[in-house]
Amino acid sequence: MYTRYVIRPGDSGIGVNKMQGYLNIMQENGFINTKLLLDGQYGSKTSEAVKEFQRYAGLAVDGVIGSQTWDSLVDKLRDMGVVTNIPVVSPTFFLGAGNSGLDVFKMQEYLNELSAVNPCLRPVPVDGNFGNRTIATVSQFQYLYGLTIDGRIGKATWDAIVNERNKIKA
Repeated sequence: MYTRYVIRPGDSGIGVNKMQGYLNIMQENGFINTKLLLDGQYGSKTSEAVKEFQRYAGLAVDGVIGSQTWDSLVDKLRDMGVVTNIPVVSPTFFLGAGNSGLDVFKMQEYLNELSAVNPCLRPVPVDGNFGNRTIATVSQFQYLYGLTIDGRIGKATWDAIVNERNKIKA
């Protein structure tokens, strides 16, 4: 399902940056050995850390963040009671109109999980494409949670979406 959406070596941006931070939490808690620089660049060291986590989680070890690796990592953080607050290396790292990929796909899934318990949020198509419906729902989410309303998923909106999703999944 949506296997075309992965985060892999050579990619950069907020999805990579956040995953590096999540992997560092795994390292700090003794689940993996590799400590990463939060630079938002998916290089060989990030791939190594992903492989370590995949081995720990019993997943296929390919060094690529697909949906299973993403879910396993975020679910482990939830199980640990970790509230995400990972810094973002660049103000240009955000998801917005025209973006596509696994990070958009997962944020759409999370927004729909939140809309299932909050009728003020409209569900969005989960297609990995950041279009008008995603912009509208992100803006609604930002309004409801007291965030700057810009229809984009930057650091504060990302953390709020992940943390609220983890609360309802707990």
